[in-house]
Amino acid sequence: MNEETVASRLRDFERRVGFSTASLPNRTLTEAADIGRGLGMNVIELLSFAGYRHTAGELAGEYLDQLDETGLETLRELLQPFRGIGIHAPFWDVAPFSPNPVVRDAARTQLRKTLTAAGAIGANTVTTHVIPRAGREFEAYRDEVIALYRELGDVAAEAGVTLTIETIFPREIEEFAALIHGIAHPAVGANVDVGHLRGLLSEKQRRPEALAEAYNDLLRRHVLSLGERVYHMHLHDVQAEGVRDHRECGTGVIHYPALFGLLADVDYSGLFVFELEEADDAAALGRSRDVIINAMRRTVVA
Repeated sequence: MNEETVASRLRDFERRVGFSTASLPNRTLTEAADIGRGLGMNVIELLSFAGYRHTAGELAGEYLDQLDETGLETLRELLQPFRGIGIHAPFWDVAPFSPNPVVRDAARTQLRKTLTAAGAIGANTVTTHVIPRAGREFEAYRDEVIALYRELGDVAAEAGVTLTIETIFPREIEEFAALIHGIAHPAVGANVDVGHLRGLLSEKQRRPEALAEAYNDLLRRHVLSLGERVYHMHLHDVQAEGVRDHRECGTGVIHYPALFGLLADVDYSGLFVFELEEADDAAALGRSRDVIINAMRRTVVA
């Protein structure tokens, strides 16, 4: 890869940096969107669910699958200033692999409708989680997951969006990558959440003196295992104290220039979305943007 190509890709990375509205809790969607634009964010990710909270407060969202055309048009107007739009599909209280057909069918219908609505508001991508099936090893229902995501991939393609599975389950790096590659649908890829590999650390690796090297190696392996199937990114940091994730970028151990080098090498073309849980939310979001833009500018690809 020549230097001019690398520089062009990294400049394009900067134009695709944005935030999840989960980073600005205790606000309406309109308030969060206004703050994000004020911070220079080009991309927004909306939660397609409401009534939940994380460690920093209440989360604003909209169940896209329940909106009529008027509601969708209102969202289109809100999102018009942004050049990139992500949607996070429901995952709390959702069980698309339940053996209970009523629960399972309701969850799958909601996912289909969410994908269609995401396309209707001009979104680029929709994030989902593979929800573990109670009392079963993943291998017992892996084929069911593949079949559903191939079907959902068709829905996503028709809607004009990509569909991603977020880092967290399946837990192991190799098993997660095997699932993504096994689905083998052009509309379906991975959302690499940079902090969701913490559960793979040994007790020794969790020690402050060992954490940075161990964690960045896990992240490198994760990205390389997925290659061109990395379709979306959730950005934050992992702090040594307590090995806490969803922290302000630059306050933890993640080596972002190395990560961006890997992504440039696999020709990553997706969005970069901050997903923070900080008390000083807007300020932390602004500082995170500065850290990430600077890291992109310091990236060197071999």
